[in-house]
Amino acid sequence: MKGLLRHIFPLSLRVRFLLATAGVVLVLSLAYGMVALVGYSVSFDKTTFRLLRGESNLFYMLARWENGAIDVDIPENLNMESPTVTLIYDEQGKLLWAQRDVPWLAKRIQPEWLKRNGFHEIEADVDSSSMLLRNNHEIQEQLDAIREQGDDSEMTHSVAINLYPATSKMPQLSIVVVDTIPVELKRSYMVWSWFVYVLAANLLLVIPLLWVAAWWSLRPIESLAKEVRELEEHHREKLNPNTTRELTRLVSNLNRLVRSERERYDKYRTTLTDLTHSLKTPLAVMQSTLRSLRGEKISVDEAEPVMLEQISRISQQIGYYLHRASMRSGGTLLSRELHPIAPLLDSLTSALNKVYQRKGVNISLDISPEITFVGEQNDFMEVMGNVLDNACKYCLEFVGSFRAPDHRQPSAHPGGRRWAGDPAEPAPGRFRPRPAG
Repeated sequence: MKGLLRHIFPLSLRVRFLLATAGVVLVLSLAYGMVALVGYSVSFDKTTFRLLRGESNLFYMLARWENGAIDVDIPENLNMESPTVTLIYDEQGKLLWAQRDVPWLAKRIQPEWLKRNGFHEIEADVDSSSMLLRNNHEIQEQLDAIREQGDDSEMTHSVAINLYPATSKMPQLSIVVVDTIPVELKRSYMVWSWFVYVLAANLLLVIPLLWVAAWWSLRPIESLAKEVRELEEHHREKLNPNTTRELTRLVSNLNRLVRSERERYDKYRTTLTDLTHSLKTPLAVMQSTLRSLRGEKISVDEAEPVMLEQISRISQQIGYYLHRASMRSGGTLLSRELHPIAPLLDSLTSALNKVYQRKGVNISLDISPEITFVGEQNDFMEVMGNVLDNACKYCLEFVGSFRAPDHRQPSAHPGGRRWAGDPAEPAPGRFRPRPAG
């Protein structure tokens, strides 16, 4: 059960939309239906009262007052087919005349009803209602069906009261007209039963339409979720900015976040790559020193300062790149520090001479003491260390420098040929100049 609930909840946006809209439609349908039914009921009562009042006026026109009694001359056809029963009372509420002798009906007429015009209803059981119907076989059959079902529900009959003032020929009269056909058996009453079916049909028709509306309305969110999945699977570079107005800000912020994360990842990757390259030279020096120490070419006292210097350089490089990686700004931090090149290159050549001692490489750099470098010392050491290391690796025996008209470059002489470090010209073998970063 809990697994089923976890599968169902929390509800999706489409289900929430359907439930909320279906609830609103149901409430509105009930409200409109009740208003329509109440309006129809009021209109039906007014129409019934108008018809019964017409019957009352007809009996008043047919009535004659003679010798202190009321005599109504009713045509035979009207008396047989009339769907009503008429009772005439005097001013004191005494029954003067009845169209048919129905004792239970006379008892149900309340004395206070006879004092003013009005429309009322009386309740009667099936047998009592059957007494009011004589020649209407269709209604009798319906009452018999209700009686056979054992339904104890009572029938409702409409009653119209009309007061007529006294005249020279007639005393004041109250004419009561009772509709013999129960309200429950009239076609108009079926509207209350049809309302349930209409409401059910309304929901069955509206829910599919609501489903289509929800599918169409939530398509931008579904498309956004699909794009996010593609972004997670690296099948997409960014989210589509052409979306609905409500999602534009969200998509823009997500794209900005993705771009920021990608830039940070590239920054860390570049930093690690630079750190790897910067550690190559001191590690190579340490390896060469250990090899010389093992071959007893140098003593421990001679190797110790070299090892400590390279360890210090490694520690300095790691600290520098960690600091650079932790900087929040993605931009390049420019330093305006001045560093003389000659001392820096002397330390590099001294270290590389130890590394390539077996190869017999001769490194000769003619650098003027006046030449300076503007920027981070670690960046210069990394770039020049890589350049000189590659030059020593791919040269035959000599690495030197030459003067150019506007700048100075290291050069290597592999087998009598010179490679001047020009980026447009590939180096011998697999060597490619590594640009400064």
